[in-house]
Amino acid sequence: MNYMQKSVVMSMKIYVIALLSIPCILCSHSASAQTTRDVASTPLKSPHISITSGGFLPIADLNARFGAFATIGASFGVKTEKNKYFGFRLTYLTGAEAQEPELLSNLLTTDGEIIDNEGDVARITVTGRGAIIGVHGGTIIPFGRTNINSGLFLRGGIGSIHHKIGFDFTENHISQLEDPYLPGYDRLSWGGYVSGFVGYWHMDTYRRVNAYGGIFGFAARTTPLRTMNFDTGIPDLGHRFDAGIGIELGWVLHIYKRAPKEYWY
Repeated sequence: MNYMQKSVVMSMKIYVIALLSIPCILCSHSASAQTTRDVASTPLKSPHISITSGGFLPIADLNARFGAFATIGASFGVKTEKNKYFGFRLTYLTGAEAQEPELLSNLLTTDGEIIDNEGDVARITVTGRGAIIGVHGGTIIPFGRTNINSGLFLRGGIGSIHHKIGFDFTENHISQLEDPYLPGYDRLSWGGYVSGFVGYWHMDTYRRVNAYGGIFGFAARTTPLRTMNFDTGIPDLGHRFDAGIGIELGWVLHIYKRAPKEYWY
């Protein structure tokens, strides 16, 4: 594992640990019970955890290698009383059809098949996968005074993105597509990205349905990490411009402070 690969692994570990630990710390200082409060007319500060899903269409160099991606992830954020927003995210990329030219060409028989360790024709599913890890910030602009904690949601972000080709097969083993040979076929690339999002943020007055949704896009400059592709006999060279545009939906779990008790004398 070279220095850049170690950096990718280390950055993922740091963000995952932060994603899991910060909500726990906040919860220790806040009550999770969502007590009676006026969500519609009172500006609220709200730490929260979001479970996200969606998908995007790849653009530029990413489109030459993959089809549409599905996304699933989680984020931790804080909406302030002034409707500012900041947080960080971990999103997995999965399910994209891989369309890399000459992929596995050195393993194919004359009939265009791959033979497993037992001498049978292998059934292989080839898909794109990866992850986005980053921080983001933005603002929520209310539509009038009916609910000042909901409205137009504008957000930008920066962070790390990596993607590769994954191979899934059942029954018998295929040694060429297992460690230590797998890195010679997976086309792992890693780099930094910038992103933008525009959508709607909803904090329900009765605290039943809290969610957001909208359109997002990103652009990334990535670098191939593998020193050699076994199927082509040459490495990927130069930087890549990877981009995408799609939709993102989030189910939001707010962490409200317990409202102060009122005493009557």
